Amino acid sequence: KIRHSRYLLSTLYVCLHDGWLTSSSFPRPFSALAFHSHNSPVVNSASSWQSIAPGTLLSDFSPRSFIHESIEPRRQSNSRLYEQSTQTQLSPSDREETSSSSSSSSSSSSFAKHALLFSSLTDGIVPNPSARSFLRHSLLTLLLQERVAEREQGLKTSVEFSPCNGPDIEALTDLETVDDLLTRGRDMAESEDFFDNLKEASNSLEMEHWSRETINHLLSNSQSIDVRILYIPTAMYALNPQSGNTPGKQRQRARADGKKRRAQLLQLLEELMFPTDGTEDEDFYGSDGNRKWNLLSVTLDLDDGSLKQHVGGYGDESLLFPEDDNAALTTWKPHIIYVEGGNTFWLQYCIEKGNYGSLIKNACITKNINDDDFASIYMGKSAGAIVAGRAVATATWKGWDDPSIVPGKGTYEDWIDSRGLEMLGDCSFFPHMSDDWVELVEEKKKNVLNRIDNDDDEEIKVICLREEDVCCVGGGRKRYFSIQSGPIPLP
Repeated sequence: KIRHSRYLLSTLYVCLHDGWLTSSSFPRPFSALAFHSHNSPVVNSASSWQSIAPGTLLSDFSPRSFIHESIEPRRQSNSRLYEQSTQTQLSPSDREETSSSSSSSSSSSSFAKHALLFSSLTDGIVPNPSARSFLRHSLLTLLLQERVAEREQGLKTSVEFSPCNGPDIEALTDLETVDDLLTRGRDMAESEDFFDNLKEASNSLEMEHWSRETINHLLSNSQSIDVRILYIPTAMYALNPQSGNTPGKQRQRARADGKKRRAQLLQLLEELMFPTDGTEDEDFYGSDGNRKWNLLSVTLDLDDGSLKQHVGGYGDESLLFPEDDNAALTTWKPHIIYVEGGNTFWLQYCIEKGNYGSLIKNACITKNINDDDFASIYMGKSAGAIVAGRAVATATWKGWDDPSIVPGKGTYEDWIDSRGLEMLGDCSFFPHMSDDWVELVEEKKKNVLNRIDNDDDEEIKVICLREEDVCCVGGGRKRYFSIQSGPIPLP
């Protein structure tokens, strides 16, 4: 309520800006709203109003005098949120220029705001209640952020269009409810024992209750809700030089396989958002009988920047899907960026070739704990997890991926110093871990020192991911935890 009272004040300021409103002639709607929020420190009737004599024109007073100091940082943050939706798109050459500055400005302390790194979707996340809860919580948080931004913009427009009538009461009420849900969700995520609580049955039920409440409110106050998923299967599109099939046949099979894997992701999201116990409410459906949740998915190949396999569209698809690869990672603001597994070296090569590194990092990395900027959820599977880390060299340890497909970097030695996206501080990832690789990992950690920073005193930090492991990243407090799949015992 403290934060949203500025809309009441903006109503007053718009009226007084032209000099025709005095302190003794407030419009009735504004007077009622101001009285309703009289406990807010923004509308401080004990100080601000008493200093203005009745009948005095208010146009001489600065609008900043009516803004409580606790509001300004949040307002600036919201301004950045709106600016992000209209940011200039970059060509590959422009991205190359900005990539170096972005890389130099982002230190080893960079953290994705929400991320899940894993070896297998079907073995790691699908059967893992804790990982599923983390993913759903992260996604609902983004949807609540969008709703707040949407309502704030709507209230601002209504105040500017009709200042004497004040803000839309229904929109203001919805905004307060959404803000309350967002605050409660953040309180859970920012608690010191959040990650531990995900594993506890009682706390998982609390998370479930919050999730259901959030979903029901969003649906009951919306015509439809679009969840945008950007699927990047580039790693699995890498050609195999030893294959007996033609390159065209390999690509055809890879695209078909990628389509099936993406369907598995969409099925998971369907299960997270739609109750499977027969408790669907009528609010889940629109007037046309269709469900309000709309999963918008598009496939981006970083090799050539092409966008294909659009799913979930309705009406004018040009308004629902990005027009090119730049927009897909910027103005489209995907809720989820899913980077598929496959040949790590080909994936990293395509990221560098197209200068996509800075775009992916800017889409996913949070600036600070209290930052309200929109940040996509990064989901990296196998190769997608490796490139999200600091050192790509972990892909050379098992010898599974063939680097010879990459021009000019056809040996493992060529990749020892390669730097990944660094979206988990100075941590690197070693997926598909098993007992067979324990000695190898220890040897490599000792022999492959942190050559990226020329620091011979520090070993690289490696997070080993077994098939059932999921590393969940909460970038707001720069924390992460690994969990294994398996049911949470109910009380």
